[in-house]
Amino acid sequence: MFGAPVAGTDHHDHPTAVAVRYPAALILDPRRLTGVVVKINARITKLNNLYLGKRVARGDLLAEMESAELETIQATYLGLFSNMEAVREVSMTGNEKLIDARMGLQWRGMSEEDIRMLERHREPLKRIRIQSPDAGFIYGLNVVNNQILNTGGQVGQYTATGTTIVTIARPGAIQVEASLPVRVTRKLRPGRRATVHVADARRGEIAIPAVVEQIFAFATPGNQRQRVRLKLGALPDGVALAAGLQTSVSLEEDGHGH
Repeated sequence: MFGAPVAGTDHHDHPTAVAVRYPAALILDPRRLTGVVVKINARITKLNNLYLGKRVARGDLLAEMESAELETIQATYLGLFSNMEAVREVSMTGNEKLIDARMGLQWRGMSEEDIRMLERHREPLKRIRIQSPDAGFIYGLNVVNNQILNTGGQVGQYTATGTTIVTIARPGAIQVEASLPVRVTRKLRPGRRATVHVADARRGEIAIPAVVEQIFAFATPGNQRQRVRLKLGALPDGVALAAGLQTSVSLEEDGHGH
């Protein structure tokens, strides 16, 4: 399926030919990946049904964690927050200290909602929710339930490193590059509809809609083929696409929809 293009065979009772397929591969734009990084020593207490290929929206709950280190930092923040009037009386920089302490909580993974809850209840939160920073699909998953995370050394009030627990591929992160004969690319234009055929371990072959995005200028002299980049449409939930995966592409006839 992934070698030279093979045209379908016509049958008398099925006059429509199977579309010609051309070899292709999935490529990754690393600029469109977002890592979810835990920057404190913590334990993952719950993963919210995470799996490769799962589609997520911005703000979706990914996991929960607990951290004795963060509880201590929350308690320090509460001491400052609860005594701001007294702090302002003895320090001209009381507000700056509170803002800096609040930024420290955010940097360590607490959301605005978490911090407001902390301020209302005046008790450190035992479990911190980890939310998706972007919409897309889960490209990488590096933790399991109850895993202990050791984030590395300390630099000032922040850690020098962190642990990436989930990687989110934003829309457009996965693209397709196909190798097409020059006789085909001569008639090709950006926007032409196509179908990318991907092998999936659980579902067999999956057809994903795509459009031609770019036709590279030069052909390979040896085989007179030209590279064509395609943009994938909506991905089915649970389909894990990895860079380098070999696949195939078929083009729609001009002027016809799916």
